[in-house]
Amino acid sequence: MTALFALASAALFGTGDFFGGRAARRTSVLTIVAASHVIGLGLIILVAPFMADTFTIHDFLMGGLAGALGCVGTACLYHSLGRGPMAVVAPITAVGSAAFPVLWGIVSGEQLSTLSLAGILVGLVAIVLVSSTPGHVGKVSRGLVLEAMLAGAGFGGFMIAIGETTSTTTPWPLAAARIVSAGLAVILIMRTGGSPIPRRSDGTLGAIVAAGVFDMAGNVTFLLAVNHGRLSLTAAISALYPAMTVLLARTVLGERMSATQIVGMVVAVGGVGLMVGG
Repeated sequence: MTALFALASAALFGTGDFFGGRAARRTSVLTIVAASHVIGLGLIILVAPFMADTFTIHDFLMGGLAGALGCVGTACLYHSLGRGPMAVVAPITAVGSAAFPVLWGIVSGEQLSTLSLAGILVGLVAIVLVSSTPGHVGKVSRGLVLEAMLAGAGFGGFMIAIGETTSTTTPWPLAAARIVSAGLAVILIMRTGGSPIPRRSDGTLGAIVAAGVFDMAGNVTFLLAVNHGRLSLTAAISALYPAMTVLLARTVLGERMSATQIVGMVVAVGGVGLMVGG
């Protein structure tokens, strides 16, 4: 069940990133983060009373910390996707978001079998392969690489913090996360004189709504997975989200998949199989 939830979160995260990346090419990143996270907050508040068994201050505060870290990751990801090639941004971000929780889990005493460790390594390789794009991507600035690394660190920190919560409070920690992330984004927008409300003339409203819905659904399934399994394995499987982004780019935008990406898809399946089997 843990692996199923983790795979679902990967698919949902990848879909949300696809829509967020498309919107980032037409409007402000902070507007996307603020609007999509407010949408996610509204959804989670509606379902939280019916899902959670209890409410604790500790888990709510950990959710708030996760929200701050996730806000950094989301803003950096959408901004880098909007100004640079996915071939560079996606693998750096995805590997970072998986590596930090895996290392944290091992340091925290999680015992992983040889098969599980092999599956994690195979999964990291699959992320890089799936995220590649055909052709030469041109010169990449150091700033873009650093921004992608910061995005990965932010997402990894989100996973670590949210993993410290208990299953009985799900999904209240996500409500706290969205309160913090949406609040930070709105404050930053107001300080720069912008507006957190997307303009209809940009044609991004639908994409922003979709990004908010899919991202929150991904967070819920990730939280369910990590509450019932090991953080290291859950994070490694969830970090395969670029595969869904690539598939959507192929089916919706007509982008061609390279042989490397196809191999990456196969490798990803093998990596998940090893992790589950271990």
